[in-house]
Amino acid sequence: MEIVTVTVNDPLGLHARPSSLLTKLVKEFDCHITVYKNENNSRKCDVKNVLSLMDLNALLGDKLTFEASGDDERKAIAAIETFANSGFGN
Repeated sequence: MEIVTVTVNDPLGLHARPSSLLTKLVKEFDCHITVYKNENNSRKCDVKNVLSLMDLNALLGDKLTFEASGDDERKAIAAIETFANSGFGN
């Protein structure tokens, strides 16, 4: 299992456009990828499901932890980290 924690740096949070772009990106990988907000009782959601991802209601400054497990988990986590560091598609 590979894990990365990133900070939402989009002033509008993880809204529809970046959620859609992230979902499209991770669908290229065969591994299972989940994400959760770093707060009490945060549930994990499937990153390959855009509605589940948007349901996190991740806002500017929130920390998100992505976990990937499977054959290409390292590549998936690296791609997610690059995407987040580039401003979540902005």
